[in-house]
Amino acid sequence: MVKLGEAAAPPALSAAARNALAWSLKDICYAAWNSDPQRSARAAAALRTLCAPLAPDGVPDAAMRETVALADWTAGIACLTRGQMNEATVHFDAAAGLFRGLGQVGHAAQTQIPKIMALSMLGQHALAAACAEQTQREFVALGDVGAAGKVSLNLGSLYLRRDEFQQCVRHYRQAAVLFARVGDREHSVMADIGLAGGLTALGDFDEAQRIHARAAMRARTYGLPVLEAVVEESVALLELARGHYRDALAGFEGARRRYEQLGMPQHLAIAEKQLADAYLELHLLPEALLLFDQALTKFRSLDMPDDEAWTLAQKGRAQVRIGSQEAAVASLVSANASFAALGNEVGAAAVELARAELALLGDDACAALALSALAERRFAAADLPDRRALANVVRAHSLLSAGQVEQARALFDATLVSARELQLLPVQVRCLTGQGLAASVTGNQNAARTAFRAAVELFEEIRSTLPGDEIRSAFLTDHLRPYQELLRIAVDEHAHDSSPERAAEVLRQLDRLRARALGERLGRATEMDGGADRQDGAGTEVLRTRLNWLYRRVRQLQDEAMPSAVLSAELRRTEHELLEHARRQRLAASDSSPDTMPGAGFDVEALQDVLGEGDALIEYGVIDDELFACVVTRAGIALQRNIAAWPAVLDAVRSARFQIETLGHGAAPVARHIGILTTRAQARMRQLHALVWAPLAGTLAQCRRVLIIPHAQLGALPFAALHDGERSLAQRHELVLAPSARVALRGLRRVPASAIRALVLGESTRLPHAANEARKVAALYAQADLFVADQATLGKLRTHAAAADVIHLACHAQFRSDNPMFSALHLVDGALTVEATEALLLKPCTVVLSACETALAEQGDGNEMVGLVRAFLLAGAARVLAALWPVDDEITARFMAHFHGALCRDIAPGAALRLAQAHIERTHPHPFYWAAFTLHGRW
Repeated sequence: MVKLGEAAAPPALSAAARNALAWSLKDICYAAWNSDPQRSARAAAALRTLCAPLAPDGVPDAAMRETVALADWTAGIACLTRGQMNEATVHFDAAAGLFRGLGQVGHAAQTQIPKIMALSMLGQHALAAACAEQTQREFVALGDVGAAGKVSLNLGSLYLRRDEFQQCVRHYRQAAVLFARVGDREHSVMADIGLAGGLTALGDFDEAQRIHARAAMRARTYGLPVLEAVVEESVALLELARGHYRDALAGFEGARRRYEQLGMPQHLAIAEKQLADAYLELHLLPEALLLFDQALTKFRSLDMPDDEAWTLAQKGRAQVRIGSQEAAVASLVSANASFAALGNEVGAAAVELARAELALLGDDACAALALSALAERRFAAADLPDRRALANVVRAHSLLSAGQVEQARALFDATLVSARELQLLPVQVRCLTGQGLAASVTGNQNAARTAFRAAVELFEEIRSTLPGDEIRSAFLTDHLRPYQELLRIAVDEHAHDSSPERAAEVLRQLDRLRARALGERLGRATEMDGGADRQDGAGTEVLRTRLNWLYRRVRQLQDEAMPSAVLSAELRRTEHELLEHARRQRLAASDSSPDTMPGAGFDVEALQDVLGEGDALIEYGVIDDELFACVVTRAGIALQRNIAAWPAVLDAVRSARFQIETLGHGAAPVARHIGILTTRAQARMRQLHALVWAPLAGTLAQCRRVLIIPHAQLGALPFAALHDGERSLAQRHELVLAPSARVALRGLRRVPASAIRALVLGESTRLPHAANEARKVAALYAQADLFVADQATLGKLRTHAAAADVIHLACHAQFRSDNPMFSALHLVDGALTVEATEALLLKPCTVVLSACETALAEQGDGNEMVGLVRAFLLAGAARVLAALWPVDDEITARFMAHFHGALCRDIAPGAALRLAQAHIERTHPHPFYWAAFTLHGRW
């Protein structure tokens, strides 16, 4: 038995014995190539040791040449497994030269088979083709069927990389036949994988799927882990084309992990890029761009120009969608130049299509039409029906933008038929949406509604299986149009029939876009609540520990006026790594059951049933810059149109926030002007009241409790401070905010915990008052766990939070608009981020965040607000009290004493908040002092 890893062959080894050993090592190297790349490399290294006794001038003598030739051959294979393609070709050519010198033409030709692959990976397609043709001729002359099959296999791979799919399919089929004739199982599996990949590109998905299944079964049976990974990756590409995104994501991540374990950098880089492709389709744009940049670095270091060109093209598409037009143009120009140098017509067509999308976003319908038509023709010439369908969708939207409605409708119709035949779900959604838009332009509202409903239904089917709410949220933001159009139709129909049923339909359509991911996660939560979808593991905890050290160190350096750009950059990288690690854990999870939370809205009647007498829910919405609201009471539901012009509301919100934040850096500098500042702030509150509340005041006159679902920037509005000239809203109503009516309904149905046991933390290293505030709050409760100063730690919070009915956290906070998942409460030993908060397990408790700006959240196009309030609701809390702006220490301590005092008297948090606000407002009428805190969740 040959043992690998020995330093050198025994010195007394004869030439014949040495060559026999060399051939054995070469066979080991080849056998392990697709099953154990590290073993293959060890065999090559061991073979190299047999070449030690060279002639003094370094040139092998006749007896040594065969051994050296075999060493070069296997060294080339080892280079292939490491992605070192240039080095591999040098070794293969050296081996071929030695074999030819020895008259071993067949062996010389064998060394050129892997060289074809290396040249192809380097983008040297003409050289690869010439090498293949020459090698094929030699094998035909020698009658070597198996070797001829290997050449056909590599020719298939060559044409696959050139996106010449008809040719690649022909060569893979030929290879499969030849390998079957000689019983070469391993290469037969490789031919199947390549054939299925070519068929996927040609749109023959069913046949591709059948061959993939056969290849996967055989790879497992024959013990070929590398080929198992390649099959998994290839199947993922098929699923991505079809729009089966969860399966695609899981496949790419599974293949990536296998390649990482097997130490195959080239395959690993490709799998990472393909995962980025999937992120792009799901509208995870920052994440996709980061992976594309990483892939570009790897492809350049590995000399992989084809993959580099495609990555540039995809990066350009991502930059188009994220709105970075100049960067997108630069990426697409570079990609186009690379494709031209490689002679890749399909790649050039992909760039044209991306440029068409960019032109369409820039309202240049004529340019978009010309570019998409050119891309479609090139895809048609290459016989790529799935890419042709994508081009036709862009072309149809360009026609619609250009006012050519009938032509657009006809093209949407034809493309939908093709997309259904090809089972391209995302293209079907876009075609259905286009059909609805065309029908709307022509005034056919029934046809428009039918098309939009079909688009939404199909989209919900795709979205329901996606892993993780951030993926679902991102995907939704890219498909808002049919939902928005259904809302528009519902509002228009209410204008002609203002019945409660029509108003209820408006509310259903409006709420479909509100906090969807939050509602779905809460809906999937068990009775234990909290932590749904959590995939914590050792890797997650290691990253969190590292991140907390970085938070503490960066904060310490900032306090010492010695900020470190290096540490800050590492902190941002670690944050991204933590989120990506958690995401990939979800991708690799085996559970692929669809979401059970219905996507068609919620039961309005059930909402009315849980509202008591004197209760109301208001949900605001905007369409065509018109602010409107749905008002729900136990008695009925009404739609209030034309409340205000949305731009005017935004201006008023900005002005009000400016007046309030004047006191944000402390009252002392402006103490002399507090009277004037209060008058100005109250004037802004009256203006806002007139804009967003006065039209509803009559309907709400008899309501004691009002639950508000704000729209976009209204979430940063202190509704309690809105003033009608006589009284503030806090003096008229108990006000609570919720992210959606669906979430509000769930919250109102739950039985919240009574305020019996409190957990109180006061982190006083940065906020000296926090410890005193915490002690005063804890003293109000008969049962309280109090931790201040050095005891106010993340560990204490995690240990005691699950048992608490009330959690009070007095500490420093930071809202991160750049990355809201890392907005955080800072305790003595680290940061309780949004990401970490979601992993807590809480009972339906009341959480009080006595810290600055804890109510702020980053809001996307789909009204998915991400911040600390949302995180605590996901963790299981029933109510969260949080601040809209930096709060005054002394006033906050008094405020909290009154709020918690009321809770201890069994007064509900909504009423307790109102009492605390009233107490502070009497002595400090400026809204800055008394209106910062808002209650979220339920009364």
